[in-house]
Amino acid sequence: MSLLRSLLSLTLLVAGAVPALAAEDAIARWQRADAACALPASAIANQACEDRDRYAATLRRQGWCESRATTAYDHWGWQRCAPAATARAMPRRRARPNA
Repeated sequence: MSLLRSLLSLTLLVAGAVPALAAEDAIARWQRADAACALPASAIANQACEDRDRYAATLRRQGWCESRATTAYDHWGWQRCAPAATARAMPRRRARPNA
């Protein structure tokens, strides 16, 4: 019974870590795209800006918000949203008309 509990605990621990790793990966991709977007105008920079916007939308859907810079030299980052902020960030869906 103790082995079964250990395996169940380990499974739950690993399952909880996967979304955090996915968010860290999306944040790293957003940061790289953001840096490339700041390059002089080119097809690569334009694609990077589009990628950055797509990663930002993905992060917002997963409950992340952009954090404000605290100083003039500080960079913006990403942090977990408060529940009310997540509700505001999610786009509203139109109700389907009844047929």
